[in-house]
Amino acid sequence: MNDRWSEHQIRPSRSATPAAIALAAVTLALALASMVGPVGYWLAAGAHPQFAFQIWRPLLYALTTGSILQAIINAVFLLLIGRSLEPMLGSFDFAAVYLLAGLGGATALSVTGVPVSVSGSICGIFGILAAMAVIKYLSHQDIRGDIIFIALFVIWGILTGAKDWTADIGAVIVGALVGWIWIRTRWASRRRAWLSYAAVALACFADPRLCCWVK
Repeated sequence: MNDRWSEHQIRPSRSATPAAIALAAVTLALALASMVGPVGYWLAAGAHPQFAFQIWRPLLYALTTGSILQAIINAVFLLLIGRSLEPMLGSFDFAAVYLLAGLGGATALSVTGVPVSVSGSICGIFGILAAMAVIKYLSHQDIRGDIIFIALFVIWGILTGAKDWTADIGAVIVGALVGWIWIRTRWASRRRAWLSYAAVALACFADPRLCCWVK
């Protein structure tokens, strides 16, 4: 009996997950640093005029959390996801999805006028889940569970009154796009894949409101 991965030659392995471990560790470290200094403010993203031209904010938004508890929960969730997805995507692509999803979330914040947010790590997770859903769909697998899971978390953010819930939508859109790029370029040269990722980043920065290019 053939397993579901054999037809498409995408087979996960039990290799290490350095990208997931590194991203989780950095997220926890920044959350701890935010307890004793203004690190959280330095990395916050949004449409606040004081963030003008500070490009590092949207680029690193996926590493931010609102509290140490949120950082721990997101780090654990990231490690659990990474165990199954990073060996398949590859460490570089896994990290790219995560960080680009954060950039997508920051772009959504600027588009909708949300002034400040420090909850970017959940955007990275949403982006990875959305990318995986697209990859599974293009591999002719059932993604109803993935869609329901993502939708429930987004709806939960809306119902709890989170002002930055639009970032989750942006992360899902960018994550889905990167997932499509990955499966279309997985047999091509790495240069083509990374140029495609760069194009996604540039498309996000094309929004004149990102980082308050226009006040």
